[in-house]
Amino acid sequence: MKKLRRKKMVKPKCLNYGDTIGIVAPASSFDSDNFKKGIKQLRKFGYKVKFDREILSRYWSMPGHNIKRAEQINRMFADKDVKAILCAKAGYGSIDIIPYLDKKVIRNNPKIFVGYSDITVLLLYLQKIANMVVFHGPVVSGEIYAGMNQHTLNYLLRAIANPSALGRVTFPYLKSLKVGKGSGLIVGGNMTLIVATIGTPYEIDTDNKILFLEEVGEELEVISNFLKLIKRAGKFNKIKGLILGKMVHCYNRAGENRDMKNIVKEVFSEFDFPILYRFPSGHIKRKGELHFTLPLGVNVNVDSHKSVVFINDSAVI
Repeated sequence: MKKLRRKKMVKPKCLNYGDTIGIVAPASSFDSDNFKKGIKQLRKFGYKVKFDREILSRYWSMPGHNIKRAEQINRMFADKDVKAILCAKAGYGSIDIIPYLDKKVIRNNPKIFVGYSDITVLLLYLQKIANMVVFHGPVVSGEIYAGMNQHTLNYLLRAIANPSALGRVTFPYLKSLKVGKGSGLIVGGNMTLIVATIGTPYEIDTDNKILFLEEVGEELEVISNFLKLIKRAGKFNKIKGLILGKMVHCYNRAGENRDMKNIVKEVFSEFDFPILYRFPSGHIKRKGELHFTLPLGVNVNVDSHKSVVFINDSAVI
């Protein structure tokens, strides 16, 4: 029988000093003052910035603007001057614009695309329709500013502006919840959006992958249910490892003795892949905390014996 070849991931071109960054707002409206601070800072870093002023409208996130929110993304992908696309904010509403995105334009113009939380649905979509490396990283409004966490900035630029692998990544608070080693392409994002897309044409493909999941503002009982839903969908059957984020503001309100270790023991008892917890990509508890830009679609190794992740491939060319 002929062995099927895995389709090679498409890497976007790296961001160079002086390049133009396009800002899009696919989700919620945002604080215009914070947005302007982020734009100012990007310019101080040496980049040109382009965005449609219409995104500053307080009604931008309303359903009546779904087509316009998609068209701004289509324009940024089509614009030859734009080398990277960052999101103004996450929140809610990204899923509504997918029917209006131009697959042909996106496939023909692969670019750096950065976002997280509600933007997860777009990261999944871009990987599904264009097989593109994407970036689970900070948004402009509120996370890019003068005096921002230097490590957040360094990891962002290392991921999108440096055509070399990030290499060994570890943090003192990274915990092993199930020991082992595994390797594969890394995929994932916000757990709520991954659950919401199961059964759609752009649901996540986890076969032979390292899966990353993060969440914010949900009770631990909800986290447990999310993991069970993903499990029932067969998404853990063939994964090579699991990396969990910090689960920010996800508290135990059920009155039981319950934490992530208990949940992992319950949900993953029959699996033997490595599981790490508290990886700092995604939501943060307070301003100034580290937000690691995690490239999705590159090869990684997970060694939970040593609580370390090796990002073996560059994310850009």
